[in-house]
Amino acid sequence: MAVFTDYGVDASTIEMITERADLGKGTFYCHFRGKEDILAALIQQAIDNLLTVIRQQTTGSANLQDVLNNLVRAHTSFFLNHREEYVLLFQGRMLLKLDREMAEIEEPYRCYLADMGRLVEPFVPPPVDPMKVRRLACAVAGLVTGFLSFAMITMDAAAIEKNMEPMRKAFVESMVAFMNPS
Repeated sequence: MAVFTDYGVDASTIEMITERADLGKGTFYCHFRGKEDILAALIQQAIDNLLTVIRQQTTGSANLQDVLNNLVRAHTSFFLNHREEYVLLFQGRMLLKLDREMAEIEEPYRCYLADMGRLVEPFVPPPVDPMKVRRLACAVAGLVTGFLSFAMITMDAAAIEKNMEPMRKAFVESMVAFMNPS
């Protein structure tokens, strides 16, 4: 993970990875076919870790507003405490934007959005529109990752959390309105 976050996915090489891990290329190839395989495994691990934190922080949510507040806070907290995972997930998504054939990287993101949707669905007034729930999950992920992509460059963690609070409140209010049928 350190090689990918230090040098970027494209610039990272198997040689860099094996040197940093202090193992031979043969050992690497016993476990992975190439850099895409290890990248996919690291992305899956980062998303699993993020989802664990999300599930912990959303347990006990009483309503849609609570679960959304907890989702945003869980994402923000996780990424501030796991900067390498944030960078890796952001780079991994950028790989897909470049239209590469890497379905093994795309699948963890789909599962992540589906898991967020399942956490929100019990609090959505019927009838539940699966597409609206999916949009909501994308919006939560987009708010946090979009804000952090710039804030991490210019602010420390305390300033990020302070500046995120008013945006979180406005976001949650608008998403509750979005999910309630008119």
